[in-house]
Amino acid sequence: MSARRNRITDEAALWLAQAQDSDFPKAAREEFASWLAASSEHVQEYLSLVAISRDFREVFAPMDADALVALARESGKQGNVVELPGAEARLAAKSSGPGKRLRRKQVWAGAAALLIAAAAGLFFASGPTVYSTGIGEQASFSLQDGSVVVLNAQSSLELDYTQSERTARLASGEALFNVKEDPARPFQVVTELALIRAVGTSFNVRQRDGKTAVTVVAGIVDVQSLDAWRDDEETRPNREGAARLPGGGGAAAGGNAPAGGGGLVRLTAGQQARIEEQAAGVVVIDANIETATSWRERRLVFESRALSEVAAEFNLYSNARIVIGNADLAAKLISGAFDADDPESFALFLAAADIAVAERRPGGTLLLRPAKPPKR
Repeated sequence: MSARRNRITDEAALWLAQAQDSDFPKAAREEFASWLAASSEHVQEYLSLVAISRDFREVFAPMDADALVALARESGKQGNVVELPGAEARLAAKSSGPGKRLRRKQVWAGAAALLIAAAAGLFFASGPTVYSTGIGEQASFSLQDGSVVVLNAQSSLELDYTQSERTARLASGEALFNVKEDPARPFQVVTELALIRAVGTSFNVRQRDGKTAVTVVAGIVDVQSLDAWRDDEETRPNREGAARLPGGGGAAAGGNAPAGGGGLVRLTAGQQARIEEQAAGVVVIDANIETATSWRERRLVFESRALSEVAAEFNLYSNARIVIGNADLAAKLISGAFDADDPESFALFLAAADIAVAERRPGGTLLLRPAKPPKR
């Protein structure tokens, strides 16, 4: 093997290792695409290594020749189709007839085109990925950009990454985001009430019962109600490269958007923003970070919260549900720290505080009644 061939093989191996790393920055992807486009030998050697590592089959097996050719033609509009000299002759040994030889050549050309396009981020922009947790379940997910998301119980998150933005839609539940910094691709979280934007930071988002709460653990986060964002969009022309809401919404301000415009609020560590369906704008308060993120340790911390809300929180973690049998009791305010997996201890706390008594029903349900009968 010639020295030149050895060099190409070594370069291909290095690029393969980088491409398989979750932290493959944009600048490196562009350099990789340029390396592939420089020579058909580069493409051929890289594809050979991918095939050896079994990744080739995983990437291209679901696509038949027609799909590869169609994508290659679309990619060809960008001028990045690289035909492989001698590929037809080599593949002819494995097939017979001019039709099969032509199709094999088209597949190789399509694979090469797709490979270069994928390296540049033009194709294989994966569709939305959905993460969810069930009753009592918590899960941590490492994302392709190096960010990490931790989901609380009974939560649902849809993640959509493109070349210019990273968008997470929290349909319901709670999540802690540790975002890898990438100024070229701002990270935004969308709930039913709010749009949250960050570049590299750590923050907690909770979306339940028509309320969104955003607590910043570290860094800076911009928060805007969706109503204010939509009003702001009506008077702001679309800008190239601006982030877009999932589901076909218009452009949203990028990660460098200034605070203050259109109801936009900038939060720093230790602050919390609250948005509610029945309230206007964003309310900002000082937050206890330990309390806001205590769910990660499966601890429930409450300060003057209605018993109905406390019961609902316990019910996220157990099939043995807490049911409140009295409206006045449901409105009682509760403060304290409790084990999320031990509703029985919570029931004992209520009894000791002379707030409620628990009646144990089939299936583990705890029916709460007032400790003292209501006055007539």
